[in-house]
Amino acid sequence: MNKHPSSEQLRDAAPEHPAAAEVTSAKRAKAKAKPARRTCIMVLGMHRSGTSALTRAISLLGAELPKDLLGANPTNPTGHWEPLKLIELHDQMLAEAGSRWDDWRSFDLGDLSKARAQFYRVEIARLIDEEYGDASLLVLKEPRISRFVPLYASIFKSMKIDVQYVLASRNPLAVVASLGKRDRSTPGFGALLWLRHELEAERSTRGAPRVFVSYEAMMRSWRPTLDKITAALSAAWPRAVEEAASEIDAYISSDYQHHTASDGALFADERIAGWVKDTYSALKALETDASQAEAMAVLDRVKTEFDAVAPIFGEAFFPELQARQQILAETIGVLQRAVEEHAANAAQLARELQQRDADIAGFPPRVAEHATNLEKDLAEATAREAQLSERLSDVARLVEIRTLDLEKSQAEASLREADLAVRADREAARADQAERRLVIGAEELERLRAEVSEIKKSRSWRLMHPVRYLKSMLIK
Repeated sequence: MNKHPSSEQLRDAAPEHPAAAEVTSAKRAKAKAKPARRTCIMVLGMHRSGTSALTRAISLLGAELPKDLLGANPTNPTGHWEPLKLIELHDQMLAEAGSRWDDWRSFDLGDLSKARAQFYRVEIARLIDEEYGDASLLVLKEPRISRFVPLYASIFKSMKIDVQYVLASRNPLAVVASLGKRDRSTPGFGALLWLRHELEAERSTRGAPRVFVSYEAMMRSWRPTLDKITAALSAAWPRAVEEAASEIDAYISSDYQHHTASDGALFADERIAGWVKDTYSALKALETDASQAEAMAVLDRVKTEFDAVAPIFGEAFFPELQARQQILAETIGVLQRAVEEHAANAAQLARELQQRDADIAGFPPRVAEHATNLEKDLAEATAREAQLSERLSDVARLVEIRTLDLEKSQAEASLREADLAVRADREAARADQAERRLVIGAEELERLRAEVSEIKKSRSWRLMHPVRYLKSMLIK
């Protein structure tokens, strides 16, 4: 049987039977049937607004998480549940457009060339396929997306994936406190960043399936929040809420809610701009009625006013911030190199000291014994020198005494001249004998000093200098 007939054979073949043609058409229709629609639940909101807890709860109901996740860290010990590769791609895209994750200016994809914008569209679509495969229900959370929702909406549309939005908000004071602890940002800066994320997420999701929830309400009781999401999005979870309840209970805990703030504290805080307070009030209204026109009008007004001034102040602020960070990075680099150089020098000195200790420990026993004997001889010579010095002192005192006696005898010479001559001769003889002793003592002292000098000049004395030094340090 020919499995691949030629065009001529097909042209000359007899017409197919009508019944057979109907069966064939049915098979073809079945083969070309459209695949089931896929749905992405996109969690939007500002960083530190409880989006991680909400995303994890949704995943426990059966929504697929990305394969390569950003892991837990000290600032979020229970996990972020964000796609790591998409985070890296988003940061690259923001930087290329002259922005960054903590930029409170609006993001414009038009700041990129058409070729680069198309590159990021293709890369995002590729990573979505790579991270989620053919999952029919997926959950995506990455706070940066709040600033460029339209980009993702168009990509998912081209991939034939329906998108439903869950917009999570949190009291700006709590967000500001959390950012301050993690990044040391100021309240004013953190509040503007919160404002940008919330305004962009709300405006970009109008007309699409969406629901507004709050972090505080979810922490009080997660069940009403998930029930609200289920009803608003008509979600058919792969896993029943009751089946996942114990796991959600174990995951969502107030122990991880380190910063809280009341609405009263927010509105009384003069550090927070009126735009932030108005936006927070409007979002609270949208939690009750997601299509409330009055609330959206407030948000439109705030966004228009904020957009008018953000570029002016942003162009002055962010280049300056970047320049200062560059200077700081260079300074840190210089200090780091100095620390490394110091550490290398310290290590070299430690090695040299270790080698010296090894050399001293390796002296032969005979050298050590000879050094001990030399030290003993030196001690004896020093003792004899001290004795001779004491004797010389005695002789000097004796000479002084005799000299006084001579002067006394001379004073009496007038009375006993004849007797004085005899006694003078005797005294002179005694003085001569004393002087001879003094000369002999001086010669003996000089000889001992020469002997000590020869010992100190000897090679063995120099070799034993480290030993004597260590011994003196031990005695101290």
